[in-house]
Amino acid sequence: MKKQLYTILLAGVMGLSACDSLYLAPEDHYGSTNFWNKQSQVEMYMTGLHADLREKYQMPVTLGEFRSELLISDVTSMGEGVYGPPMTNNLLTKDNTGIEDWYGLYPNIMHINLFIKNVDRELGYMSDSDKAFFLGQAYGMRAYYYFYLYRTFGGVPLETEPKIVEGNIDVTQLYKERATPKATLEFIKADINKSEECFGRTGKKVVDQYEWSYYATEMLKAKVYMWAAKVTTGLLDDNIEGDQIASLNAPDANNQDLQTARKALLNIKGNYGLLPDFADLWSSDKKTGREMILSLRFDKNETTNWGANWFYNVALFTNATDLEGNPYSGDPLGLLAAGPLRYEYKTAFIDIYDQADKRLDATFFQYLFEGRTRGACWKKLMGQNASGSHYYDSDVPLYRYADVLLMLAECENGLNNPQGCADYLNEVRQRAYGDAFAAHKYTAGDFAENEWAILQERDKELVGEGSRWFDLLRLRDANGKPFVFSAKAHYGSDAPILNEKQTYMMLWPVNVEVLNGDPKLKQTPGYDR
Repeated sequence: MKKQLYTILLAGVMGLSACDSLYLAPEDHYGSTNFWNKQSQVEMYMTGLHADLREKYQMPVTLGEFRSELLISDVTSMGEGVYGPPMTNNLLTKDNTGIEDWYGLYPNIMHINLFIKNVDRELGYMSDSDKAFFLGQAYGMRAYYYFYLYRTFGGVPLETEPKIVEGNIDVTQLYKERATPKATLEFIKADINKSEECFGRTGKKVVDQYEWSYYATEMLKAKVYMWAAKVTTGLLDDNIEGDQIASLNAPDANNQDLQTARKALLNIKGNYGLLPDFADLWSSDKKTGREMILSLRFDKNETTNWGANWFYNVALFTNATDLEGNPYSGDPLGLLAAGPLRYEYKTAFIDIYDQADKRLDATFFQYLFEGRTRGACWKKLMGQNASGSHYYDSDVPLYRYADVLLMLAECENGLNNPQGCADYLNEVRQRAYGDAFAAHKYTAGDFAENEWAILQERDKELVGEGSRWFDLLRLRDANGKPFVFSAKAHYGSDAPILNEKQTYMMLWPVNVEVLNGDPKLKQTPGYDR
């Protein structure tokens, strides 16, 4: 992804900078009239769409992990205030929504809408194969954004036209009510089908791990259909208010949505694999490999990530020791100037790792601060030292092969094949435990036991990759209820993350500025009480 192209796109073609709302019109609408004249412009615009995607690199963790109560929600081990409340302590209200303006996803969607409108037509300068590949990417990315909106808010406004990108119009023409969750889900499925159909017209299914590909679409498809199989989003749909429930109470070998998800995952399976060493996934000099299906590229010479907020304050670390009380010499991770520590995982969560699990030390750096407070840094974004400086240039994974195996385990469990579930879980465990695997091999249990094993394996394998909140809503305990209502899944606590009177909190509220800007919009039910 070239920085200069990204700058050009932001300055001219897209013309829409950081909008505060779905309803702001841009001052510059250059791209709608005289841009789409040759293939190099289409390629440049697609580069910009991927730059949009990278700009949202914090979204998976913010929307998919902050609310799962794995993170400290007040003060870190080094005595520094955390970022993230009220999300990390699940105190969302209509007046304190944690995020604003649909997480700023509608400008990205508008850019894709403009791309589709100008490329999904007769183009004399581009082969059908190239055009199909670009459209496969565009429809896939649009479905990706809408799926995040759907899992976060339920029904949302469905915008398919690039109105605000194309020019200034009467703002009242932009008012749009929230679609029902059912309509939103069907729209997402339709975009996935279009993406698949487009990729099917071209022999090019993938360029590299940094571009949307056919396999990224298949990964998204599996996630969408697993969600459809196991979660019913009833908000704003068929007059049901304040309810979002698990829809499967027992494994069903004939469940069509799970069958569809399984087929999509098997389409990926033969084309990727696990790296032998889990730690290599996070190394700055070993970024590429057959495990990454889609990742967001960071580079010390271009742009870095938010890794510094996940690491100890170097200036204070002279007061730290290892867990046995042995003093550290200065800056053991070589961070040079990191901190202050603003995001930190709870030790109660870290304690679910077995000491033989190689992922423990590859994921966390643990210490005692001032001899009494146990703390840990999350290492997946640690980056590298170069030329006397530390750069947080680790890539951010969106889809990787280990998740394919864990999703297949979940599909097999839901399709009443417990042994298949165990086999897929053990593929992941074998790398995690290495020579100690025999003592940690998973033996298939009943449906509920397998669901719990899947959740814990996902917790350990995918921590920090934006999965757990959605896992808590989708995976279910022995009572058939999502784990978000089970104290068992709330590490270090005797209470569930949400109680059953807080069912509406499985979704998020919409901030008041957005609601005031559009009289057709309604608050997420439950938050307006």
